[in-house]
Amino acid sequence: MTTPHPADTHDLIRVLGARENNLKDVSVELPKRRLTVFTGVSGSGKSSLVFATIAAESKRMINETYSAFLQGFMPSLARPEVDHLEGLTTAIIVDQERMGANPRSTVGTATDANAMLRILFSRLAQPHLGPPTAYSFNVPTRKASGVMSTDKGGRVEKTIVKQAVYLGGMCPRCEGMGQVSDIDRTALYDDSKSLREGALTVPGYSMDGWYGRLFEGMGLPMDTPIADFTAKQLDTMLFAPPTKIKVEGVNLTFEGIIPNLERRYRGSDSQAVREELSKYVSNISCPTCNGTRLRTEARHVRVGEKTLHDISRLPLGEARNYFNCLTLAGPKAQVADKILKEITARLSFLINVGLDYLCLERSADTLSGGEAQRIRLASQIGSGLTGVMYVLDEPSIGLHQRDNDRLLQTLKNLRD
Repeated sequence: MTTPHPADTHDLIRVLGARENNLKDVSVELPKRRLTVFTGVSGSGKSSLVFATIAAESKRMINETYSAFLQGFMPSLARPEVDHLEGLTTAIIVDQERMGANPRSTVGTATDANAMLRILFSRLAQPHLGPPTAYSFNVPTRKASGVMSTDKGGRVEKTIVKQAVYLGGMCPRCEGMGQVSDIDRTALYDDSKSLREGALTVPGYSMDGWYGRLFEGMGLPMDTPIADFTAKQLDTMLFAPPTKIKVEGVNLTFEGIIPNLERRYRGSDSQAVREELSKYVSNISCPTCNGTRLRTEARHVRVGEKTLHDISRLPLGEARNYFNCLTLAGPKAQVADKILKEITARLSFLINVGLDYLCLERSADTLSGGEAQRIRLASQIGSGLTGVMYVLDEPSIGLHQRDNDRLLQTLKNLRD
């Protein structure tokens, strides 16, 4: 009889005397490389055992492997209330947190499917446009002139460049957002009041501090009702581009209310800030790119019969069918073989967790917690990591009963 290798005997995670939150000296043994389900009524301690004890201790121990310098930038984690934990492995938590409020994040960017599509289009699209960045709505087209320095073999070569163009796919009108802001001017101010009387209703514009001095420094009348402003004064207050002025010996920048609101609304990742500013800002589809986020050239090249935004708007099941039926011959087939397999694999991961109704252009901030969790799960399946512990929080929530079998098979594939 063959004696098992000592490394093969560590097949259990042992928890002894767990007392986190409402747990009362709970001791359990969990088999590794198996699917283990924790069930119970609300408040029975499932999350306290799985998340607050096992996963929390795994995370704490991993953090301790970093240098003291790096640990100084990490949150301090206390050891869970437990007598002994043995056999822990790295825990990857796939929870139901929303994917954030960044309006640039989509299903395609969150799963890296967009990155694969950009590579495919850079190789096969007709007519040929440029590198993968030429199809990215997050990369603007840039032009530069001057002296370019290039490091080659330990020496620096300098080249005079008259006009270098770095192609990006971002729509210049909406800056890759797919939407442009429409400001309700009547909600910005009460024109029966003066600036000093608090005519501006937008948060953050208090005339008692530097804003009052800025407005006065731009020559705006502080004691005149806004209804009596001249057209030039009203235009300055609402639309002035960033302008450097000196106020009481201090260099400051004045920016009109509307460009300031648009910049804050586009650039904020905070859901609370965006909800507050949405009282004054409404979004309409960009008239230049028709909501595709892409510049004109990137919208008109094709792989097969479809453009990039045509594919991005297809439900994931239809998008996979399109690539499975895409017919290529000769050198094109060789060039596209591996990248097409990668794209269809990523789409299949999403379909197998019940997300075949989504499309790649779907904004991440519109996804439910369950949809966000299954997207993270699909990404983990694609990563191919082994020997780790996945912790899932109610992965079937919001899932149609017919898709439960597919989800279960996906979890088994992840295990095996």
